[in-house]
Amino acid sequence: MRRLLWGPLYALTIGATILTLTGCAPLVVGGTATGAAVIDDHRSVGAVVNDTLIKLQAEALISRNKPLHHETHVDVTSVNGLVLLTGEAENIAERNDILTIVRNISGIRRIVNQLRIAPPSSFPSRLADSWITLRVKSALLAHGLDANQIKVVTAHRVVYLLGLVPPAQGNEAALVASRIPHVRSIIELFEYRP
Repeated sequence: MRRLLWGPLYALTIGATILTLTGCAPLVVGGTATGAAVIDDHRSVGAVVNDTLIKLQAEALISRNKPLHHETHVDVTSVNGLVLLTGEAENIAERNDILTIVRNISGIRRIVNQLRIAPPSSFPSRLADSWITLRVKSALLAHGLDANQIKVVTAHRVVYLLGLVPPAQGNEAALVASRIPHVRSIIELFEYRP
């Protein structure tokens, strides 16, 4: 009896770990996560759902193109219909293929292409970017800014700030982010609201 219980529990633990490490956990708990995020987000529920669908559709379409998927590293971020593409493509043709794929997705108002022409970044480089993102988010909270309203993306030590915020909050967020060690530059992609 004990052995039967251990098997499913072990499988569930391994599955949850894999989903978390690969970034697929939002797919499993998406409904709850989206519901919680909408409570403290100035976007409409429809905009939040649309952004999630844009991101998932872009990632799925890129991964279906096996050569493109294996030769590039692309991160897709969507906030209020603004899509930020970060990562690397080994040549201009691959970058253009990615842009063509994303441009054909409905619901996108604007695409900000920040794909670099370079081999896919290394794991340590991505880890350093994740560390910078974590430090920026922590600093935003420490300065009393609502980190749920500001999306922070870091690629190649460049910090991108997105969200629907008042101008003063956007300016303060950029200033706070600029003080984080190892940040190369800040790119503000905010949409301002009164």
